[in-house]
Amino acid sequence: MPLSPAELQTALENQLRALTQSEVRVENLRLLAGGASQQLWSLDLSVASGETSGNYRLVLRRQLGGKIYRDALDLEREFRVMQIAYASDVSLPYPQIFLPDLLGRPAALLHRKEGETIGRRIVRDATFENARKRLPAQMGEMLARIHRVNVERHNMRLFLPHPPVEYSPARWEIKQLEHNLEDVGEPHPALELGIRWLHRNEPPAPKNLVWLHGDYRIGNVVVNQDGLVSILDWEFSHLGDPYQDLSWPLLRDWRFGNDALQFGGIAQPDDFFAAYERASNTTLDPARVHYWIVLNNVRWAVGMLNQARRHLSGEEPNLEFASLGRRCAELELEVLRLIEGR
Repeated sequence: MPLSPAELQTALENQLRALTQSEVRVENLRLLAGGASQQLWSLDLSVASGETSGNYRLVLRRQLGGKIYRDALDLEREFRVMQIAYASDVSLPYPQIFLPDLLGRPAALLHRKEGETIGRRIVRDATFENARKRLPAQMGEMLARIHRVNVERHNMRLFLPHPPVEYSPARWEIKQLEHNLEDVGEPHPALELGIRWLHRNEPPAPKNLVWLHGDYRIGNVVVNQDGLVSILDWEFSHLGDPYQDLSWPLLRDWRFGNDALQFGGIAQPDDFFAAYERASNTTLDPARVHYWIVLNNVRWAVGMLNQARRHLSGEEPNLEFASLGRRCAELELEVLRLIEGR
């Protein structure tokens, strides 16, 4: 049976009363669009007394069944990642509280940032014309800030997925793709050909692994008329090659129908790359960008298949997940186009 708002509201109020030792009230509970790995609800919370008294505008994230990828973070580790990001001056909603068990699933409350998150609206609506001019440079600078976070100081190797010492980040990602594709249990020759190309063209390992957001793109950001407000969705965080994050927002599937503009359907990637280079004091290699665009397309194609499998297996019945499985063919065609002649 689907979870009813009234059932969720009662359970949430009971937990928060126990935690705050105060009278609390949840209002305006509303299910939000999106959320491939988690259910998203907006709500207003009032706490009557104590150190946490006041009114809060929040988003509740509640984990769904199954995972897109084997190495995706559970919500508890994702919450820890968000705490580190917030403390490192990265723009994201303040992670308020983690709830280990809310009606049988982990959940977290985050401060709600006002703005638009739906990619198609960001790409097309006249309201965001100025934002579209500013977003590439803003996102490039913010990504460099994420990549500069000190991995060792925060002991991130202890809880984030990362390549074993004998593997480069690219080879480790390929192995993950192969395992995930095996889990799907059906033939996909175009993806297998893409994986063969990735093996044959593997780039050198970077000097250092960096902290990657893992899903950095239009559609996972909050945007207002002035541009970037906040970075969302950290469940694919891991340690790896910075080019993986740099190439992810360039995938055709994140252009929301505006295919001519490679960076998220709003611009060419020049300003994004230039801002990243300035902020990180580095020069990017176009060949490595292309390699990771191929790898990321294969990765997202496998992710689509895994989403469909979650629905078909009964792990998390969801018609959106089912539809993604049908769209995998678009990514297969894109992979073939990208490796043709290379």
